[in-house]
Amino acid sequence: MKFVSLCVAVIFLAACGSRSSDEEQVRALLDAAEAAAEARDTSDVLEVIASDYSDSQGFDRAQLQGFLRAYFLANPRVEILLTVQDLEFPVEGLGRARVGITSLPAGDRATVQVEFRKEGTRWLVSRADRVRN
Repeated sequence: MKFVSLCVAVIFLAACGSRSSDEEQVRALLDAAEAAAEARDTSDVLEVIASDYSDSQGFDRAQLQGFLRAYFLANPRVEILLTVQDLEFPVEGLGRARVGITSLPAGDRATVQVEFRKEGTRWLVSRADRVRN
């Protein structure tokens, strides 16, 4: 369950502002994800999740919404630290980032591969999977 909470934390996103480059936009999105997770606001998180989101745990967007509601109810305080280890744009409109997630104060750690897709002028999270170390 800790992994799921860490994985989901990376996905908790608020809308990113307009920036000059795709890299800046995705980094701003990840910064907003950290803030959104700590704010425990499910609707803000889901605003930037792609409608066809999926992950290796079998979650789609609707299942993620249910999980987030339950997780935030059970955890009155959420603190995380995100560290972008790799960020690339293999083709136009597709981004991938390897993100380290630390849950504070417990110190639980995970690495997640996040895939972003650009729709119009906005980046959305389309997939997030834990990377086995």
